[in-house]
Amino acid sequence: MLNKNKLKGAIVSAGMTQKELASRIGMSENGFSSKLAGKSSFDASQIVKICDILGITDAGEKVSIFLSNASQ
Repeated sequence: MLNKNKLKGAIVSAGMTQKELASRIGMSENGFSSKLAGKSSFDASQIVKICDILGITDAGEKVSIFLSNASQ
């Protein structure tokens, strides 16, 4: 499950908005928000793009954001 708080923190740390990140990975802001809310999941290619854009290179950090045991 997605740890939305960690992802939101990574977005802020990168100096971006959710809208900007959504656009850069080819999604609408509403679609991105829906995924953050847990209504659907990011696919593997979206996760790779998000990590590349936000500069997330550590495998442990990727797991803690995108494969968390509990949605937060």
